[in-house]
Amino acid sequence: MALRALTTRSRRAPRSFPVLVLALVLGVLAACTTDPNQGDPGPGDRVGAFVQAWQQMDFDAASDYTTSPAAAALMLDQVTNDLRPDQLTITPGEVSRVSATQATMTVSFTWQLPDAGSWTYPATWTWKKDRDWEIDWAPSVIHPKLGERQTLAAHTTAAEPGVMVDRNNNRIVQPVTVYSVVLLPAKTPDVPAAAAALVAALAPIDPTLTADGIVAGVTQAQAEAAAAATPASGSATASSGPSDGTPPADPASVGYTVINLREPDYLKVKPQLDAITGLSYPSQVRNLPPTRDFARAILAQVDPVAAPLMKGTDGWSVVIVDSTGGVLETLEDHPAVPGQRVTLTLDSAVQQAAEAAIADQDKPAMLVALQPSTGEIIAVAQNIAANAQGTPALTGQYPPGSTFKVATATAALERGLIAPGLPVGCPGVFTVDGRAVHNSHDFALGTVDATVAFARSCNTTFADLATQMPADALPAAAASYGIGLDFDIPGVITLTGKVPDAPSAIQRAENGFGQGQVLVSPFGAALMAATAQHGAMPIPSLIRGTSTTVDKPAPERPAQAADGVRTFMRAVVTEGTGAGLEPFDDVHAKTGTAEFAAADGTTHAHAWTIGYRGDLAFAALIVGGEDSINTNAVVARLLAAVPS
Repeated sequence: MALRALTTRSRRAPRSFPVLVLALVLGVLAACTTDPNQGDPGPGDRVGAFVQAWQQMDFDAASDYTTSPAAAALMLDQVTNDLRPDQLTITPGEVSRVSATQATMTVSFTWQLPDAGSWTYPATWTWKKDRDWEIDWAPSVIHPKLGERQTLAAHTTAAEPGVMVDRNNNRIVQPVTVYSVVLLPAKTPDVPAAAAALVAALAPIDPTLTADGIVAGVTQAQAEAAAAATPASGSATASSGPSDGTPPADPASVGYTVINLREPDYLKVKPQLDAITGLSYPSQVRNLPPTRDFARAILAQVDPVAAPLMKGTDGWSVVIVDSTGGVLETLEDHPAVPGQRVTLTLDSAVQQAAEAAIADQDKPAMLVALQPSTGEIIAVAQNIAANAQGTPALTGQYPPGSTFKVATATAALERGLIAPGLPVGCPGVFTVDGRAVHNSHDFALGTVDATVAFARSCNTTFADLATQMPADALPAAAASYGIGLDFDIPGVITLTGKVPDAPSAIQRAENGFGQGQVLVSPFGAALMAATAQHGAMPIPSLIRGTSTTVDKPAPERPAQAADGVRTFMRAVVTEGTGAGLEPFDDVHAKTGTAEFAAADGTTHAHAWTIGYRGDLAFAALIVGGEDSINTNAVVARLLAAVPS
């Protein structure tokens, strides 16, 4: 008959876990003794008492149930506290009476070891009877292979962490020496003057720093130190300092960390910093990406997914050691499992080129790049102003302006309303139900090839086309490009945009040229460009080896519509609003401006350029950028830096 497990805890490292009720166990042990001498109950109750004393960490009491109390007490204490278990479970087996004065039993030990794992093994206990039943003491009571003047030890081995790499196997995060620029007010004669000098010295690295902000930071640091040093009213330990025994910090000696600088940046500004009195520069090594703001919108989200994969599993072993600490034998061995190599689809070179392309913009600027053939995310760049808003490149919702004519043209191509070579009207103004739609500066082309109307971005043409199609035509066309679909991409949160049904002709007209109720994110715009190149919507991804899911499939587009859109987008570069991109080898694009009313009542416009070159699709947005000539310049800088 199997017996209930008995559980003990280490007194040096107490943990909270259930303790079995031994009163029930004692009766079971006694009842399960096979006794050829029916008048002798056997050692059953003594087994429970021995383990109970062990459980209560009373090794002297436990040793009283052995034939060698002094040796038993010493070894039980030493081994238990050397292993420091979170939990020890002892499961006695059935007692077998060998004779009237001897019995044996097999016992199962399970040690739950901290920072290691669960270690289980059997041992055989022999009980002898003189005046009463006693366990025949030997080190093998604890473990079959344990000898005199030996003990057990648990060793752990840290797992080699995995690494995060980009698509070209370049490490994204590496050890970097970082210097903290700390202002010490106690050593600074004039804190405001020092703050102003710091702002001037650090402006090339962080233009957001202000002298007032530094002074406020110093003041707050000193106030917090003063509060920590001042005891609460009525406190019984008013003069004892912090609970850990360290004296409270002197508010006058507290430093304020102004900025943390990578070593190359630190060396650039060190001469200017050295001219400022009252600074110190403690350093440490941190794991950081290539640049300060490298892929900030991505890395902040991917780390919680990638970190567990890269963590690995620590190894552990249990060994027998002699009195000098030398290892005699390994009893249990679990080698460390290194962390995984996590491969992101990012291209570090393209990412840094994209960040450089928008770095000079003072308004929020974003640039997203995808690989049309796979849907892999190549780059997500945001400038300082955009980073301050979170992840607008991935989740921001903006009117797309004329870039949405890609979807409108698709819906019209499917219905035969336009085609390359087919004439369409491009008046300066188109009126529908009293709503006047204007071209930029009311330019008019008259009747022209549909390709020209697209290339020159005739609002009136596409507003008119939208009114000729049903309410769900534009939402369906947009969905074929991924706009409005919900993607679950491991490692990143995205929103593509939304295109509602437009029951009224006015709403359809406004949506037709990307104003009205249509909203698109830069990520969604890049996916639209990638779909235009690929012919069908690719499934976006960020971490290789993971799977992206989408709430519903993208509608298919006829090949004729896909080919027509490509023809239109090429004409934007060769003879339309994207002419500045023509030097960069077979670029296809669509530009756009989307008007919006500012808080002061004035009207401004977002600037957009989307498109592709080869297997690189892109979308650039400058919030309030006014004219797509500015986003064209951003794209040109990207394409100039990235080989075709």
